[in-house]
Amino acid sequence: MIPVQYRDSQTEEILDRRYEECAPRMGERVQIGFVEYQVLFRWRCVPTSCIVYVRRVPAEVRVQAAA
Repeated sequence: MIPVQYRDSQTEEILDRRYEECAPRMGERVQIGFVEYQVLFRWRCVPTSCIVYVRRVPAEVRVQAAA
């Protein structure tokens, strides 16, 4: 398990901190609370921790992907 810190890519606000089996890949979608985010890039990703920058997935895209 690796500690992952999720940050907003525009404001650098910390959105969530949690342990994951592995670091999320770029382009992968992650659920933080009730909102879906897309991983833009990873920063300072080492075996002991990882900082991941994400952006919110627009509602229209989520609806199209579900259909």
